[in-house]
Amino acid sequence: MTLDARTLALIYILLSALLSVLLLFAWAHNRRIRALAWWSASFGMVPIGIGMANLGQAPPSPLILLIANVLVAGAYAALYAGCRAFNGRACELPVLLAGPALWTAAFPFLTDSPGVRLALLSLISGVYAALAAWELWKHSVLRLTAQRAAITLLLVLAGFNLVRLSLGLSLRLIFWADAFASRWSGEMALFLAIYTPTLAFVLLAMAKERTELDLRESEEHYRYSVELSPQIPWIADPQGSILDVPPRWEALTGLSLKQTRGTGWMQAMHPDDLPLIGDRWSHSVSTGEPFNAEFRVRLADGSYRWCRGRAAARRTANGTIVRWYGNIEDIHDRRLAQEQLRWAAYHDDLTGLPNRRRFHQRLQEAIDRTADNSSMVSLLVIDLDNLKLVNDRFGHAAGDAMLKEFAKRLRSLAGNQENIARLGGDEFALILPAVSSEAEAVEVARTVLSRMQHPAPDDDADFDCRSSIGIALAIDPGIKAEALQKQADLALYRAKASGRGACRLFEPSMRDEAEKTAFGLELAGIALAEDWIVPFYQPKVALGSSGRGGFEALLRWYHPRLGLQTPDTIWPAFDDTELGSAIGARMRQRVFCDMRVWLDEGLPLGRIAINISAAEFRHDDYAERILAELNHSGVPAHCLEVEVTETVFLGRHADNVERALRILSAAGVTIALDDFGTGYASLTHLKRFPVDVIKIDRSFIRDIDTDSGDAAIVRALLSLGRSLNIAVVAEGVETAAQVAFLEAHGCDLAQGHFFGRPIPAEQVPAAMAAGFDRRETSLDSSQASE
Repeated sequence: MTLDARTLALIYILLSALLSVLLLFAWAHNRRIRALAWWSASFGMVPIGIGMANLGQAPPSPLILLIANVLVAGAYAALYAGCRAFNGRACELPVLLAGPALWTAAFPFLTDSPGVRLALLSLISGVYAALAAWELWKHSVLRLTAQRAAITLLLVLAGFNLVRLSLGLSLRLIFWADAFASRWSGEMALFLAIYTPTLAFVLLAMAKERTELDLRESEEHYRYSVELSPQIPWIADPQGSILDVPPRWEALTGLSLKQTRGTGWMQAMHPDDLPLIGDRWSHSVSTGEPFNAEFRVRLADGSYRWCRGRAAARRTANGTIVRWYGNIEDIHDRRLAQEQLRWAAYHDDLTGLPNRRRFHQRLQEAIDRTADNSSMVSLLVIDLDNLKLVNDRFGHAAGDAMLKEFAKRLRSLAGNQENIARLGGDEFALILPAVSSEAEAVEVARTVLSRMQHPAPDDDADFDCRSSIGIALAIDPGIKAEALQKQADLALYRAKASGRGACRLFEPSMRDEAEKTAFGLELAGIALAEDWIVPFYQPKVALGSSGRGGFEALLRWYHPRLGLQTPDTIWPAFDDTELGSAIGARMRQRVFCDMRVWLDEGLPLGRIAINISAAEFRHDDYAERILAELNHSGVPAHCLEVEVTETVFLGRHADNVERALRILSAAGVTIALDDFGTGYASLTHLKRFPVDVIKIDRSFIRDIDTDSGDAAIVRALLSLGRSLNIAVVAEGVETAAQVAFLEAHGCDLAQGHFFGRPIPAEQVPAAMAAGFDRRETSLDSSQASE
């Protein structure tokens, strides 16, 4: 049978074109397999090149032949590039262009050698086919069934070109060699018409296997992701009925898919959460809004865990809901951590009681609730009296244990733990949400004091939880929590000042006093900053000789508008550690400077006395600072006298006071006990502290000539001074009769308006020169009295 070569060639060309379109179509629908695009190009270029070279009526021109065989070489290069792309490997451009470039470069030298041209083209095509087979066999991580067939067909194609190469070089036609070596033949067309679709369908089968494998891999990836994910996906129909849940749901809750479908999932919800979840899910289903809620899910073992459920609707193009897709996420640990953080934000770590922040909220809520009824809210602010002492003696661990014991007792009294709080340090609070009177609040406060001082059998008796309490009542229903607490704080301050272990009810006068205190502190700070503080000097006269015994330096300060002011206007500063110490330092600086000037002028000073506040002794180096300042100023220590009141001796820093006074006394500084006789345990102070001078308070001197009781007290004090060899100074002397009495009974020194009012430093030299003749010094009436 004779084969019609041209008919078979046309069939082959059309078939290749259809295969090229088929491969291109497959690539368009699965662009992840880029190899299909390369193979589509390969199957499109081969028939075009062969047709151009062999199907003309006359032999092709050299240009046509050049282009035709460049397309053939390019087609084989594209076949190899597709195999590399199938393996996910990029094809380098020089490799793709090497074949067509070699043919183009050699063609001008082969125009008269058809056999060599055939051999060169066969070499290029065979090499690319062999490389494609090697690529699929060596570099593919997959072992697909169609892949093995493709390797076989590519090796056949490489062998076919090898045969043509050998025939082209020998130029001897043997055993139907003309079918391969001639310009074109029916046998060649038949071979290609059979081989080409076979290879194309094998490549398509490879792509299909690869797609199916990728799909299975994706499904496995999704399955493992779902199984390992903390979230459990679910699907529901447009009406909200559950359609599908994964097996892990059954493992978690014990409910099978059959039990869960529809509304069966509600069996796994905590009864307390079910109404809220049901309402929210119904709302989402009816409105199409996303679902988002937190709830507790019952596990197979009967325990519950917090979960978060989310869902969103999938809609058609016109907005109709076709499915609900959601997931359930385990948030139990996160929820517990959040609750722990929330608890820590509103509670004290040590005692477990509500802290200041929660206390303010609770107090305001209680005030708001009583706004429309006859009851009142009462607040008790409680201070643990001995905590600092326990910390200092036994350490902070003992102090913490004491705070815990105090909180335990308070909790047993309060009933509702939300009504008590630790405000900070050793301060606690108790809210009485509904009391009918002040007496009821005071009675509760006394019960608390009694329990703290007299522990119950189940209390730790080793701890003395003695306390002081400030009480405030929300009489005004519009009062704020902060204002009520301030009232209770003021009452607490008054209770502690009265001796501790007591309770006090807030009174409006406490607020006025607190405002005065704040105003006095502010004034003192301004006076220091503006350098308004100056010393005034009042003479102390030695009785019997009319001589000069020295001066007492008294604090004064100039107000730019009100003029000269006494210390009474800034008295709160002397209880403040920082302000009191700063004022004392400023006074010493001025006094020592004045003393140095007077000593340089040769004036007989005697001793200059300065007053020391309790605040200054809170620093344990007070004596060292005074001595250093004296040394720096060049003032002898024997020229200085320090005056200390009994209240300083009785303060919490008595040890510091004793140490400082002994150091100063040893250095030659005179120690005077001011306001003697107005306190208690004065004789004990004379025994314990190094006292050189006692000053009889003006309250005993004022009526000495008319009140026999005052006269007897003064005589006793003067006798005591002589017996202990302690000098005695009488303060507030204003009349000649008082002077006569004091002289008659042996008083050493006196000071008061009878001898002279306080004067500024610049007037001291003139006053000393004039002497003190027991007549009141005539000074400007604008100067303030002592």
